[in-house]
Amino acid sequence: MDFTVDFSEKGNYFLIKVDGEIDAYHSATFKQKSKEKLSGTSHSKYVIEMSNVTYIDSAGLGAVVSLLKEARNLKKELVLVGLQPQVRKIFEMTKLDKIVKIVDTIDEI
Repeated sequence: MDFTVDFSEKGNYFLIKVDGEIDAYHSATFKQKSKEKLSGTSHSKYVIEMSNVTYIDSAGLGAVVSLLKEARNLKKELVLVGLQPQVRKIFEMTKLDKIVKIVDTIDEI
């Protein structure tokens, strides 16, 4: 599956839409592109839409944690949306669901 990261500004948040697998091969690109965008926007909330992410490994989790740290340093909120069951399970197993806000739909933000 191809890996893509798209960025857009919505009403009160900045949207990062990820498609594909966030793994060792793609995580650096995901993190770098996202960090560049985060520091360049004035929105107080960053939303990573992950409904089309089918797999995440430790490198991908590391990228998410890095983005969470970056958001907190900028006094911003990071929210993950639409995790597929197998991806959500990884966040639960690693207890990352306790430190990053995860919601099912954009409407819950």
